[in-house]
Amino acid sequence: MRKFHLCFLFVLASTFVFSQRDLTPSKRKNAFGKVHNLEFRNYGLQFSFGPTYMLTKQKNEVFQSPADAVRPYNYSFDPEGLVGVFAEVGMVHYPTGERKHPLFKSRLITYYDWGLGFKYLGGTEKTTINFLSPSGSITNVETGEGRYYNGYGYGRFTLHHNTKINGKIYIDNGLGLNFDYRVLNGNRNYKDASLPETQYFHKPFVAQMHYDLGVGIRFLHGSIVPGAQIPILGFYEWNKGNPSLRWYSSKYRPILFKVKIIWLLEKKKSKNGCQKGSEQDRKSNDSYMQGQ
Repeated sequence: MRKFHLCFLFVLASTFVFSQRDLTPSKRKNAFGKVHNLEFRNYGLQFSFGPTYMLTKQKNEVFQSPADAVRPYNYSFDPEGLVGVFAEVGMVHYPTGERKHPLFKSRLITYYDWGLGFKYLGGTEKTTINFLSPSGSITNVETGEGRYYNGYGYGRFTLHHNTKINGKIYIDNGLGLNFDYRVLNGNRNYKDASLPETQYFHKPFVAQMHYDLGVGIRFLHGSIVPGAQIPILGFYEWNKGNPSLRWYSSKYRPILFKVKIIWLLEKKKSKNGCQKGSEQDRKSNDSYMQGQ
């Protein structure tokens, strides 16, 4: 976990130091080369959707039975994620103030966005119990398995910093918070052998910090950003900052593989065909268009 945080800070710092501003003018060309003289507002809509998957531990630990057990045994848990789905809708906002941060020589926050959505997360767990003889050899093996899906309504807020690759492609780094509430409760039962005394089911409310990484592809009215989002710090339910969700006897960390569509809103035109807005509005639009 510590190594992951250090890698994240290194990537984020690198994008801040080496990013450049995109000086594309407000006139854009479509796929056929036609020039569009459009002015956009500094906000728009965003839609995100895609599959989910639960990350689990790579190595299964073997535990020993309590010393006072009538019959000695050892046991292990083998968790695995299941494919789920999520979707959200929200808005995106582009700051139009000072373009460059005095330290990084670029805008620290390229844009921020928020969304309300639903995610469906699932996993499985297999329990293996080895009963032992007094000499320690295995005399009998029992197994059992549990399978679940939980549904969460959530709200999310994320700050983004973009690193330009060329006029149409950029790297999108994001850091934000998500607040989830379990609205569909998954299965808590086990088939065959289980160890109920080792099981725990996390509380309905979840608060996490997440990291978001994607590759943005610009088009006339906005961008398409395929990428992924993963929690890196858990606030509630507190477990020493571990953002994984506990179910049965294992921990599961959700990762969202997503496609985000950013759709910018155009400024309304007056009756004579001109864009409405003051001189300050036009300056803000130019600043925004240069900042994409």
